[in-house]
Amino acid sequence: MDDEIRLEGGKLVLFRRNGIWQARIAIGNRRYLWKSLKTANEAEATRAATKLFHRTEHKLEEGLPVQSRSLSSVLEEYETYRENDHKIGKAAKRGSSIKHTSHFMVRQIKRVSKFWHEYAGKKSVEAVDDKALRDYIPWRKVYYHKKKDIHPNAKLNPTDKTLQWELMLIKMVLKYAKDRNYLGNKPLPTFTFTPKTKRIRPHFTANEFRTLRSALRRWVDSTDNPNRKASRQLLHDYVHALGMAGLRTGEANNLRIRDVDAISDIDGRATIQLYVRGKTGTRTVQPHIELGPILKSMIAGRGDVQPNDLLFVMPDGGKIITLIDQFNTFLKYVGLTHTNEGAKYTLYSLRHYYAVRSLGRADIYSVAQNMGTSVQMIEQYYGKHGISPERARRLAGEVGDAQRAQDPVKKRKKLGPRSISQVALFVASFMLWSELQRQCTAQPNERRAWVEYYLDEDYRRFTKADVATIDQLASSLDIVDVKRAAKKFGWLDWFSANKHHIDRQTKPAAPPIELAKQSAQS
Repeated sequence: MDDEIRLEGGKLVLFRRNGIWQARIAIGNRRYLWKSLKTANEAEATRAATKLFHRTEHKLEEGLPVQSRSLSSVLEEYETYRENDHKIGKAAKRGSSIKHTSHFMVRQIKRVSKFWHEYAGKKSVEAVDDKALRDYIPWRKVYYHKKKDIHPNAKLNPTDKTLQWELMLIKMVLKYAKDRNYLGNKPLPTFTFTPKTKRIRPHFTANEFRTLRSALRRWVDSTDNPNRKASRQLLHDYVHALGMAGLRTGEANNLRIRDVDAISDIDGRATIQLYVRGKTGTRTVQPHIELGPILKSMIAGRGDVQPNDLLFVMPDGGKIITLIDQFNTFLKYVGLTHTNEGAKYTLYSLRHYYAVRSLGRADIYSVAQNMGTSVQMIEQYYGKHGISPERARRLAGEVGDAQRAQDPVKKRKKLGPRSISQVALFVASFMLWSELQRQCTAQPNERRAWVEYYLDEDYRRFTKADVATIDQLASSLDIVDVKRAAKKFGWLDWFSANKHHIDRQTKPAAPPIELAKQSAQS
């Protein structure tokens, strides 16, 4: 090495190569960091090398990698990792329990990564801390306000949910970097962004959905162009599937012919079940009975199809990416593009419609399971719009009620220990009746639905924890006490009289609590 200079006890060595000063720093275990100082001036090279040495020593003490990676390089590596995972998933056999990255997730990662490349791509990945994440929010909110040419699909003002997802992505990337020791001993950022407002997508009302159904048929019949008719017929079938099965668009796009199973329900009616693969895994979906003939007619019209063929395909046989443009065109044709509040309808509004209508037919647990979501999500985003026929009947009141000077207000009782025991005995009676009359064990979702039904009639506001406590207590009661209470209040006969409601997962109009009241009075 030319003109060698040793500093810091020999750990730092400066030398010249082709007239440019270089630095070599010992980092332990006979390993060295080599770096060009990019200057021919010895004094400048010495200052730069000393600064580099102390910075490297600090990184070694903190357990950080001595050669930093930029956030952009880690983002690109992460994108490649998720793309490879998607390819592995495509090659995996159907029914595999291992989840892989979907095509839509890969697209979403690439879309959001561009913001992080621009915001902090040149920073070293270990420099992306809580402050950087916190400062991203205001930067992102004004991002498109500073642009002259904006893509038609870009939203000028991102929603809180969008910002939350974009922060979630970068935290996944940092976790990836941590697992590969790119961050050394540095802890991961803990900053979280909680949306201030929850955006609830608009849903079609029952009248609006009926309007869509009749208009779809007219729209298909209004053209003689074969290609246009085929495209409109596809939208007709697709809209019915989303609105009558509550599917996500990605789930509908991935359905195959073999995923449609013809069955008979407990009343002997011909219907279908769908086997759906979505973001929450694989599940069986029971759609509305009217969807069966629509899908059967669609499959028959396809001619010779194979079990592994996609259920919904474009007129040219290709896979559906999105039908949102066709749907928007149809909504303009109908004159139903926005709600009264100005919110724009989307394909997802059909799933929202399904949730709201289903809450009037079945308990919340069954609806959540059928839709592949949680009870909490149903309550948070759909429950406020749904009303069961029983509640609707009670809210409707009687003729003349509205003209009374003062309507009687029903006083709700406080849910205390005695009330909890009473409801637990009722649920335990249902479990006993199920064993005796149905020869089957009552399922957890059934038991908890009866808990809610009983409480909702006569008690103040209760929590999910109350429901879980009562359900647990019901399972631990002594069978002798259960039989005694069931006989006293006539609950077994009540369940038998309402078996048709139980089989259909609907609730009787006459509440079971009235039996307990009548028994107490007598």
